[in-house]
Amino acid sequence: MKPIVYSCLVVFCMALSFNLQAQDLEQKVDAYLAPLVNSGDFYGTVLFAKEGNIELVKGYGFANLEHGIKNTPNTIFHIASVNKPITAVGIMYLHQKGTLDINQFISKYIPGYPNGDKITVKQLLSQTSGIPSYNRFPDYSEYAKRENTLKEVVDWFKDKDLLFEPGSKYGYSNSNFVLLAFIIEKVTGLPYQKYMEENIFNPLKMNHTKPYKYDEIIPDRAEGYDPANTTFALKKTGFYNNSIKTGSGALYSTVTDLLKLDQALYTDELLNRETKKLMFTPIKNNEYGLGWGIWKRFDKNKHDHDGASPGSVAYFSRYPDDKVTIIFLGNINTGAFNRMKYNLAAIYFDKEYKIPEPKKYIVVDEKSLKQYEGRYEFESGNFFDLKVIEGNLRFLWRGRGELGYLLSPLGEGKFYMRARGDQIEFKKTGNTTEVYYTERSGTSKLKKIQ
Repeated sequence: MKPIVYSCLVVFCMALSFNLQAQDLEQKVDAYLAPLVNSGDFYGTVLFAKEGNIELVKGYGFANLEHGIKNTPNTIFHIASVNKPITAVGIMYLHQKGTLDINQFISKYIPGYPNGDKITVKQLLSQTSGIPSYNRFPDYSEYAKRENTLKEVVDWFKDKDLLFEPGSKYGYSNSNFVLLAFIIEKVTGLPYQKYMEENIFNPLKMNHTKPYKYDEIIPDRAEGYDPANTTFALKKTGFYNNSIKTGSGALYSTVTDLLKLDQALYTDELLNRETKKLMFTPIKNNEYGLGWGIWKRFDKNKHDHDGASPGSVAYFSRYPDDKVTIIFLGNINTGAFNRMKYNLAAIYFDKEYKIPEPKKYIVVDEKSLKQYEGRYEFESGNFFDLKVIEGNLRFLWRGRGELGYLLSPLGEGKFYMRARGDQIEFKKTGNTTEVYYTERSGTSKLKKIQ
């Protein structure tokens, strides 16, 4: 056989094999996601790539349910806390250039900041600063509904007591990454987004990665939805001003924009090898490096970050030794995305996974829901309350929270907590009712104590 003919045959066989693998992947992903899309527990776009070559990129469900507009590979989603590793790349770029030093105390860059002589930039990046997360403050909802400058958000949390001695342990906090964005502005003299565009987004042609004001008209942007006991099992996400999340969770993006960042991290285009090693090294035993989760899955090294916010979920994962990238972005916030993080990887790497059971939510009247109210206790002593609020049965962990988590009825005495992916079932036998709580780790029998 002539060399040129043999070479063409090899290329043809390789292309055929790739196409067959891609078709198999698509069929498996379609089968896994179909029950979630049909029940309104996931709408979004997924992407699988190896060595930068996209093996599957596909939209599922609706970008806009009212107008029947479907999600596509080009749909723009709010990426919530997937913003954090992007901010980390921006900070590490400045560290590499010598514009700032991540080992320096933040008082060098923000003079007069309370405890700034105890907290380093690296501790902000690694979530070990001890600064409390502002989204747990009682006035959070007030700030989330108004336009905020970075300085206003920083001034809001800067005088709060530290939760622990800086560097002593891990404590996830959105405040850390807002403060990092503030430091970027201080040392560069540029607004956060302008700096990121000039140094990260524009060079990589990440043209769809930016924050948006609540009143902007954005072509291809997905409408956000949250679970509801309605005809469509969904409702539009309420008003939310993302200016409160600059650096931490304000950005919108697409799966293909995030792939461009992923691929740049295999080169020295943004960060050199030494800087990337620093960023992707876990701090102590925290499974978190500098803005990235550092884990093993299926005995494979993995760098990732997830994000969730009203009306949005996001997951960006990299398997650097295999050069595999798995990304999904969605416009419904339910607990389904926690299982998707594991199961989509299991599908790709041919590991065991379980296809979600099909669910059809029904509407139950308020009077019928009242019978399930009460306080229920686990064997551990932990408890929760079930309470009818605004016509819906809601789950309040330890009795706390204004609204808690919505429970969606599946049938007689059977409820699904879509925000967490857990199920509560009341089983009647004669005059006796047994209560069971099912989560990822298994099923527990509960005792009604009030």
